[in-house]
Amino acid sequence: MLIKFEVENFRGFKDKLSFDLSNVKGYDFNRECVENGTIKKSIIYGKNGSGKSNLGIAITDLLNHLLDISNLQNPHFHSHYKHGDRADETTKFEYTFKFGNNIVKYSYEKDGVSTLLNEFLVINDKKIIEYIAGSTISIGLQGAQSLIDVVNQEGNPAKILQERNISVIKWIRNNSLLIADTDNKVFDTFFKFVEKMLFFRSVEANAYIGKFPISLDIYLDIYEKGHLDQFQELIRAAGIDVLLEFQEQNGNMVLMAKFKDKFIPFSEIASSGTKVLTLFYYWLQRLNDDEVSFVFIDEFDANYHHELSAQIVNIIKSLNAQVILTTHDTSLMTNDLMRPDCCFLLNENKSIKPLFALSDKELRLAHNIEKMYRAGAFSVSQ
Repeated sequence: MLIKFEVENFRGFKDKLSFDLSNVKGYDFNRECVENGTIKKSIIYGKNGSGKSNLGIAITDLLNHLLDISNLQNPHFHSHYKHGDRADETTKFEYTFKFGNNIVKYSYEKDGVSTLLNEFLVINDKKIIEYIAGSTISIGLQGAQSLIDVVNQEGNPAKILQERNISVIKWIRNNSLLIADTDNKVFDTFFKFVEKMLFFRSVEANAYIGKFPISLDIYLDIYEKGHLDQFQELIRAAGIDVLLEFQEQNGNMVLMAKFKDKFIPFSEIASSGTKVLTLFYYWLQRLNDDEVSFVFIDEFDANYHHELSAQIVNIIKSLNAQVILTTHDTSLMTNDLMRPDCCFLLNENKSIKPLFALSDKELRLAHNIEKMYRAGAFSVSQ
């Protein structure tokens, strides 16, 4: 799982922002939100413009150079890549992952979304990969040296990779037959985790970052998976009591809603909130199938009633993936759903901390966290 992330000079983050998911307290409630000393389920609260969306886009930036993905159809995710005051400087990223008892640190620098300047990989305090574009390349994985030998025949490997603008980690992953020793197994675990990372939001249609092909027809996806009964159950729990069935029209399967003896295409009568819920269901199937290791769901409750939002949080808590949600809805700021070490505030100064670290009080299960927040109990100066 991801246990710490740092980014500097990215979009709205002018200075370094540090997001720590290892700062766990010993609460004895909502234990499913924490695993192996790492926060596994969390919610980020913040005002408009505080940077919640930018944080999710920043965390999933590594997908753009480590994976072969074709979903940059959302170019606004990567426009204004650097902060306006530091447009002539580089952007820096650092990730710390924990897999069992193994710690993996991956850091890199970019000059824009597509230009990788350097990258470093450390496994259990052992430097495994060092790459500085045009000058230095060092690989400590058994079985990967043959790649260097091949490229050496063409010239300076660091310069050749710079010309091709290739990530060394991606290059190794795609071209090496690594020996099954401890470091290589951890490297393999790290890469498989990254391959299954996902960012999505529903406030702007289906905008996402990840190695996941999206069906052009979400309702058709429900039909092909045979999940109509599950989808019906979900929307009924949201208070939408309508009978659904698929019917063939002009060679296509169309989801229809039944009203007495009349059928109407569900997409034509679904409210904005229902459409958002339908999109959530699409991704939920991938989460249930363990196709996702980590997901950042931006403004997950857009157009939801607060009771439905709470239901969604409870569904999220039962999933195997590591999940980060963002919201404006402080009614979700309750110990009934989360715990003070899993609820974060992202403020206008681009600082993000858990609630317990923003209060002098020892927060307990009985505390009304939302009431305390509205009363100003959580000071960003803590």
